[in-house]
Amino acid sequence: MELPEEKRLKIREAIFASRQIEAIKLGREATGCELKEAKDFVEQHSAELYAKDPQKFSSPPKGKGCLGVAVMAGLLVMGWIAKTLR
Repeated sequence: MELPEEKRLKIREAIFASRQIEAIKLGREATGCELKEAKDFVEQHSAELYAKDPQKFSSPPKGKGCLGVAVMAGLLVMGWIAKTLR
């Protein structure tokens, strides 16, 4: 996949930050290629970058999940129960 250097750098930054989906989107926007081609490019590029410089990769964020959704659901249920008991 041929990319301008500026776009390649943005894709590389996304890969180093463990944002593969963003890297794939950037590749597709820059070239107009299909999803599979962009995904294959990012995976191959990621492997090459990791082999050269593994310490530049950040680990995926930990602790992110559905806590916010669970809290919101709990609040809604509590509100519904309080309203029902009145």
